[in-house]
Amino acid sequence: MRSKQFACAELPGGESYHRLARTPLFRWWVPPLAVLVFAVLLFFLWVGVMLVMTIVAILGGSGLAPDSVRVGEIAGLAFGLAAIALLIPVTLFVVRVVQWRRAGSLISVEGRVRWRWLARCVFTAAVPVTAGTGLLLLVSGRPPADGPGAVNYGSVEVLAAALLVIALLVPLQSAAEEMTVRGLTMQLVGSLGSPSGDSAFSRVLRSPWPAVLAGGTLFAALYASTHPGNLWTTVSLAVFGLAMAWLTWRTGGLEAAIGLHVVNSLVQFTLCAVQGRLSEVGTGVVIGGGLPLGTNTPMTLALTTAQVGLYLLLVTGLARRGGVSRRSPLTRH
Repeated sequence: MRSKQFACAELPGGESYHRLARTPLFRWWVPPLAVLVFAVLLFFLWVGVMLVMTIVAILGGSGLAPDSVRVGEIAGLAFGLAAIALLIPVTLFVVRVVQWRRAGSLISVEGRVRWRWLARCVFTAAVPVTAGTGLLLLVSGRPPADGPGAVNYGSVEVLAAALLVIALLVPLQSAAEEMTVRGLTMQLVGSLGSPSGDSAFSRVLRSPWPAVLAGGTLFAALYASTHPGNLWTTVSLAVFGLAMAWLTWRTGGLEAAIGLHVVNSLVQFTLCAVQGRLSEVGTGVVIGGGLPLGTNTPMTLALTTAQVGLYLLLVTGLARRGGVSRRSPLTRH
C-alpha cells in the first residue's frame, strides 16, 4: 500500500502549472531535498560525461578522427548535446521519486505530453524562426551561400553525420533544458506557497509571478556569472526565458516553450554545421533556446524580442481558440 501511494500522488485539482508540485504528499522539506538530489545527480552526470569524453579522445586521438577535424567537432557536439539530454531522466527521477508525484505532471496540467498541441506549437514556431533567421543573416552579412563552399568537410558523409546528430539530439537537448530551467524550477518555486496560508507572503508565492521570474531568469543569471561583459546576450536570454516561462503558465504546460526552443535550435545548429562553425557552438554562439547570441549587440536583443513577441501572439491565439487547458482537472478518473 505504501509503495502504491508513493508512486501515485494525484495532481492537485484546479491548479495552474506552477502549483502542480504541491500535491497532497507535499512536505516542507521536499523542495530543498529535490534541489540537493538534483545537484548530486548533476555532478555525477557531468563527471561521467567528462570521463567518457576523455576515454574516447585517448582511444581515437586528439582529433577523434585520423582524417578530418570535422569528425572531432561532430563527436564533441554529440557528447555535449547528449549530456544535456540526460537531464531528462534526472528531472523525471526528482519528480517521481523525491517529490512523490507523477512524472507527467512536469510536462502539463493534464499529467502528460499533449502531442497534438506540441505539434501545433512546432509548426507555429517555424514562422518567427524563419523570419528572424532570415533577417539575422541579412544584417550580419553572412548569407548561407558563403558557408558550405568554403568549408572543407572532407566528404559529404561528414556533413550528413553532423546533420543527423543535430536532428536526433537537438530536440532532446531542447526538451531537457525546458524541463529543467522552466519546468522543475517553476514548480519548485510554485510549491512553496501554502494553500491554507492567508499571509501576504503565501499569496505572493501562490501567484505565478515568482515562479515565472525564477524560471525565466535562471539561465540568464547563470550565463551572466560566466560572461559578465556580455550585457546584450544576457538581456536577450532573459527576454526569451521570461517569455517562455510566462507562456508555460499561460498554456498550462511546457509544449509551447519546447516548440520554439526545438525549432530555433535546429535552425541555428544546422546553420553552424552548413557554414562550418560547429566548433563555435560550445563557445556561446548558439545557446539558451537556440538563439544566435555570439554577436552581443543591441541587434541581438531587438531580433530576439521581435521573434519571441510574434510567437507569443500566435501561440496565445491558438491556445485561446483551441481551448488549451490552463489548470489541472478538478476530478481525475
